[in-house]
Amino acid sequence: MSATRSPLSYPAFRVLWLAGIVTFIGSFVQNVGEAWLMMDLTKSPLPVAMLSTAFVGASLFMMLPAGVLADRRDRRSVAIVSQIVQATAALAMAALSFTGHITPAALVGGVALLGIGMALGAPAWAALVPELVPRDMVAEAVALNAVAFNLARAVGPAIGGIVLARFGATTSFVLNAASFGVVMVALMMYRNAEPPPPAPSVRPLASAFAEPWRVMVAAGDLRSISVAMIGFTLGAGIFYALTPAFGKDTLGATPLEYGVMIGAMGGGAVIGASVMKRLRKRVHPQTLVAGAMLLFATCIAIVSRVSSLTLAMALLVPAGAGWLGSFSSLQALVQIWAPDRLRARVVALYQMAHLATWALASALGGYIADRHGIRAAMGAGTVVCACAALSTWRLGLPSSFTGEPP
Repeated sequence: MSATRSPLSYPAFRVLWLAGIVTFIGSFVQNVGEAWLMMDLTKSPLPVAMLSTAFVGASLFMMLPAGVLADRRDRRSVAIVSQIVQATAALAMAALSFTGHITPAALVGGVALLGIGMALGAPAWAALVPELVPRDMVAEAVALNAVAFNLARAVGPAIGGIVLARFGATTSFVLNAASFGVVMVALMMYRNAEPPPPAPSVRPLASAFAEPWRVMVAAGDLRSISVAMIGFTLGAGIFYALTPAFGKDTLGATPLEYGVMIGAMGGGAVIGASVMKRLRKRVHPQTLVAGAMLLFATCIAIVSRVSSLTLAMALLVPAGAGWLGSFSSLQALVQIWAPDRLRARVVALYQMAHLATWALASALGGYIADRHGIRAAMGAGTVVCACAALSTWRLGLPSSFTGEPP
């Protein structure tokens, strides 16, 4: 991307994008610490998987109210409050860990509060993007946000492994809290040069909640995006929720090796982002998304059977590219094709479906792993991802990544 045609050439977007990388890294650092700490406390993969369930389950109930709030109030202020909630949760977990009072229930509760804070700000973040860059750059800005997440995925778990090995889980929580402070500073610096005009009228609250449901049901393009996302999330969520137990118990990874293993997946996503950028201009969304899902399913099918940590890391690189291609493409499509006045609420509803499916996948993965073993559970996730790729191939996804017919 040339500097003059990149969303990063716009200062407000660039500052918030860089702050996003920092907070994503902080989250991955804590994820490594909390998963390892839960394994030490319980010696079971099911409670570790339940951390993901707690996070997304709590987020689920906050997401649509947050979308309504973001469409009716100042989105920057909503995003700042969400950072305060998450920083408070991380500091509380750090205090409990430092004093030796941390328990599995406290871990789950802290992660749930983090989920509430994340959900409070997510629709506001998504709706801010069209205010930060021109409309013809929205798709690229969404993709860059996915790149930011996966840049953090590439380095965050490795940093988390180092922090965990040298300083312990308490430091992981403190660093995560500090990362939310960086985002708060960036949001306080942000001023939109041309704020969007206020809505001509404020709809009744009941109508504000009901309207995005009607749009999602009636609009075939948005409905097909959601169906594709739900299928892929179910399979991918089973796999991801079990990676701590798979790395530690099945492959015998140390904390640092586990961090590098997860980081390999993020590294693959970053590498694949440039490829996906080119493909989005040439390949129909339906073909691109189905192919990315199939790439991920193939890689994790092999990962679930290997015994070599090195081979698993190598396979997680292309798996990360498939992960990025699937989730970021679907997210970009829903954000581009959603009606402008409903964008925050439609995105919130989409993310609710994603989170609900992720919570189900995490719990299902933990249950299968307890009954039949970790490899069997990961194999089940592979089958679901492959089925999602096949069904996506047959769905009528939108015709382009620009919001206009090609």
